[in-house]
Amino acid sequence: MDLTPKQTMFVKEYLLDLNATRAAIAAGYSKKTAQRIGSENLSKPLVSDAIQKAMDARAEKIGLTAQKVLDDINLIKQDAMAKAGDEMIDRSAALRACELEGKHLKMFTDKVEVAGKNGEPIVIVVEEFKE
Repeated sequence: MDLTPKQTMFVKEYLLDLNATRAAIAAGYSKKTAQRIGSENLSKPLVSDAIQKAMDARAEKIGLTAQKVLDDINLIKQDAMAKAGDEMIDRSAALRACELEGKHLKMFTDKVEVAGKNGEPIVIVVEEFKE
């Protein structure tokens, strides 16, 4: 099974800025439904596989690896933490570089709490399929 022309355009547009709503609109979906369609497209295995393959090909083409990214972050951190006199050159850049390294190690995770209506727990009912 192949991608539809709109899905193909969605993949190309999504790779520009990783914004599914904008990509859906640019691919020709309605502005009213773009957010929903964008999310749906990302959840479709055929579309998400096409996106991943395109991202992998782009990374390979430019020689981008996780190790290269970490090396670059470390160089920026070292440069930012260098001292000019008694002061660190760029505290915010140093902190951001440390934050990115910590995220890579999964030291910082954002916790998202999901609740149902009026803060009640979400209940999922699974019905058994009977032939």
